[in-house]
Amino acid sequence: MLGLLGRIAREHPFKFGCAFSCAKTSFSDWLVQTYIEKREEIDWKRNATFASFGLVYLGGVQYSLYVPIFGRLFPGAAAYAAKPLGQKIADVAGSRSMMAQVVLDQFV
Repeated sequence: MLGLLGRIAREHPFKFGCAFSCAKTSFSDWLVQTYIEKREEIDWKRNATFASFGLVYLGGVQYSLYVPIFGRLFPGAAAYAAKPLGQKIADVAGSRSMMAQVVLDQFV
């Protein structure tokens, strides 16, 4: 199952990102409604709103922004991401680049 998901993600990254973001955002709202708010019935309209936000903004807009922009700003990122963990730890420049991406994402 994980192999199939990995293949789909590699072959259709935009579609996979949109579908995954839709599902995780919908599931997150379901968890909040069920366990935090302790609702007896799920508000499916609200859940659909969260799912739509995940699909369109988190999946679509962010992918369309981050992939091309970060790809130009950090050209070695894809090669670094493909390395096994041991090689990533040894790659100081790649680790610095990865940290710069996190800082740019979180604080800018």
